[in-house]
Amino acid sequence: MQLDELAERLLLSCSVLTRSATAAAPGTSLSLTQARVLGNLDRLGPQRISRLAELERCAQPSMTSLVTRLGDAGHVRRTADPLDARAVLVELTATGRAALVADRQRLCAPVARTLHDLPVDTGDLERLTGLLEEITHHLETGRTTRVATL
Repeated sequence: MQLDELAERLLLSCSVLTRSATAAAPGTSLSLTQARVLGNLDRLGPQRISRLAELERCAQPSMTSLVTRLGDAGHVRRTADPLDARAVLVELTATGRAALVADRQRLCAPVARTLHDLPVDTGDLERLTGLLEEITHHLETGRTTRVATL
């Protein structure tokens, strides 16, 4: 199989996995976009609204509105950017981190049940997860790391 075909299958599989886990999990107060924004803040630390909009590929006014809703819910707070007094940084609060953790646990539960029911070797899953993490890291940073073999 060609690498382009494998890349397409991998991307589609990851997308379906996320959608299926979302559909199989009980409801939450976070939308998918809210969870992604909180996840970005958790991974990257405080960010400007313009950077969050860039990461979500949306207009800055849309992100401003989303950040306002997240702020009203206590999930984020705005602080002054120490490098530019005119700019504002958005940072994750303890409440936001707790909501993100709860959302991730909710989504992981049906996946964990499925993995438990499948005759899959844990070592294979660990190697697969490591490989996916390396691919993701490379896409985010543009840097190649040593890729584990399955």
